[in-house]
Amino acid sequence: MGDQRTDGYRFFDATTLPVFAAAAACIVPEEPGSPGGGDPRCLGVADAMIAERPAADQRLLRAFLRAVQLLPVLRYGRPFTKLSPTQRSAVLRFLEQNRLVPRLRAGFFGLKNFALLGYYGSDLPFAELGYPGPRTDAPYYRLRAGGAR
Repeated sequence: MGDQRTDGYRFFDATTLPVFAAAAACIVPEEPGSPGGGDPRCLGVADAMIAERPAADQRLLRAFLRAVQLLPVLRYGRPFTKLSPTQRSAVLRFLEQNRLVPRLRAGFFGLKNFALLGYYGSDLPFAELGYPGPRTDAPYYRLRAGGAR
């Protein structure tokens, strides 16, 4: 994961991309016929959505991703991106169920939302779901593109 390129991303950088990609791959695992949440196309959608958030939200997510990377050192002696998939899932489950530090739980749900948004916002699951894709001939798309009303 550490060798992923960050060219073209607006939010992700060399520090945040590997952590987010590893977490997204746990949240939406790869399966036959589905590349999962760590796919670069999913990461691109998530990056675009995060980049549209206010700067304060981006700072919070950056800080949370840093915490996700470093917290496992206390238990496993290695950062999140160096853990096995089973260990990564255990860390994410701990964050999801944490009641002692509400910000960790809130951070997990933010991360999960962006990982799911990245996956389902891309065209990857269309065939799997039997969805032909958005209707670009609908009036909404013409309005959004500045076309006729």
